[in-house]
Amino acid sequence: MSGLMMHLMMAHKINPNGDVLYYLGNIAPDAVSDWKKKDLTHFRNLENRRDALDDLARKIDPTDSFAEGILMHLYLDWKWDLKARDAFISKTKGEWVQKYREEIGKASSYAYHHTDWASSIWEAISACDVSKYGNIPGATAQECKNFIERNHRWHKETKTKRSKEFSPKFIEKFINKTAKEYVEWKIAHEIRYYNSLPVTFNGFVDVPAMTDGNIEVVCVEKKEGIPEKKRVPGYEFDIRIQGKRIGGVNFRVGYNENLYYSGHIGYAVDKKHRGNRYAEKACRLIVPVIRAHGMDRVIITNNHTNIASKKTCENLGAKFIRLAPLPEWHDLYGEGQKLINVFEWRI
Repeated sequence: MSGLMMHLMMAHKINPNGDVLYYLGNIAPDAVSDWKKKDLTHFRNLENRRDALDDLARKIDPTDSFAEGILMHLYLDWKWDLKARDAFISKTKGEWVQKYREEIGKASSYAYHHTDWASSIWEAISACDVSKYGNIPGATAQECKNFIERNHRWHKETKTKRSKEFSPKFIEKFINKTAKEYVEWKIAHEIRYYNSLPVTFNGFVDVPAMTDGNIEVVCVEKKEGIPEKKRVPGYEFDIRIQGKRIGGVNFRVGYNENLYYSGHIGYAVDKKHRGNRYAEKACRLIVPVIRAHGMDRVIITNNHTNIASKKTCENLGAKFIRLAPLPEWHDLYGEGQKLINVFEWRI
């Protein structure tokens, strides 16, 4: 057990704009009241907790924010037990449990009253209806609701001095390191998840010109894959108005590690035609081509500073997965990009 505020702090570090279910998931595993049962749901009974976490991560849909929160909670507790709890036990003489809980309580209370976003997140998760909760191993939704409301009150009403054992500096350093490790670990599992999805490619399909009555999307090139460069087959389209090109959109067929970072769809609209949602409309027009290859979801990525591209994803109804660091081997890294937004669009 690392303290509820530590879980929320790591969640906020990784995704400050996460939805309420994401933050709920980061609290939910501690709603298990029986400590023996909690040891089971936190995998503390296992010799190798990493294997259990790997197995759980493989089963999680990247768009399930509640399940993501639960996984993040269990991951943080695994690392905390190894790096903080066990060290505390080793230097504490005699009974350690009560002393440990007191220090954890101080650390969580202090963090609540010295973190500007804490109050609003606690208010949001306390107000969330139980019908929206996901599955909580070892606890019911109502038990979780009661647990959250009880701890929300405790954090609001309890104001302590900082913990000497788990100081704000210690916690910040721990969260920064653990968050980085978690993101790298989770991305590896997300890549495996997407690579397991079905796709059909028996050659390129015939693509007629497609229009919504405003813009027209015309296939201008079909590119063969280059496996040794991790490049899959793809289509290039012009976006046209009254026969004149005003931008382009492309679609890449299949799933691999490279596409997790570069995405299945790319788009660009000439500057003077921006602001009309043409990129969004073009993406919708090429949906029949995507479906023709047996794909029902695609990844769209954009530079984390590209507000317009991010807005296009949001207009499409794509689900934000995470902010991901680009690996150095990727072409986009060589072009100067370091962080990307990863979205999933279900069609």
